[in-house]
Amino acid sequence: MVAVCVAAALANAAGAAAAMPPDLAALAGAARITASISRWCPVRAGVERAGVYAVAVPLPSGGGRFLVLGWHDQAIELARFVGPADLSCYTPAEARQLDGGLRETQTVLGGIKPEGSSSVICGFVEPTSAVCWQYSATVRAFVTVGRWTT
Repeated sequence: MVAVCVAAALANAAGAAAAMPPDLAALAGAARITASISRWCPVRAGVERAGVYAVAVPLPSGGGRFLVLGWHDQAIELARFVGPADLSCYTPAEARQLDGGLRETQTVLGGIKPEGSSSVICGFVEPTSAVCWQYSATVRAFVTVGRWTT
C-alpha cells in the first residue's frame, strides 16, 4: 500500500515539473507573481471551475508560499512553507489511498479525511510536516482536511 501511495505522489510530482500551461502563466501574471513558480498542479473543484491551480512560489529569503490561482481572480494563500517546495494535488480517492498508506506506517502520525469531489492539495510546510487542503462548498473556502508528520 505504501508503495502505491509513493507511486501516486511521484506521478503528481512529475506533473509539477512539466512545462507551465499558458493559462497558469497568465494567472501568475495577473496575480503579480514575479518569482518563478517552483511547483504546480491543477485543482479540480467541480465543473464550474476550470483553470484553477495550486502553486508553490519561493521567497527570496527562503521557503515560500502555497497559493491557489484562478479562484475568483485572486491568489489565495494556503500556507507558508520552510525548505524546498513539495506540493501535490490528488483526487479524493487518491487522497484516501494515501491516507491508508500513512496509517499503515509506524513512523507517520496523522492522516487525510477528504470530503466531497474537489481536489485535495497537500504540501510540506516544514521538512517533516505536511498539510492538506480541499475546497469546501459549505464554508466557501479552502479548509484543512489533513496533516501528518514523519
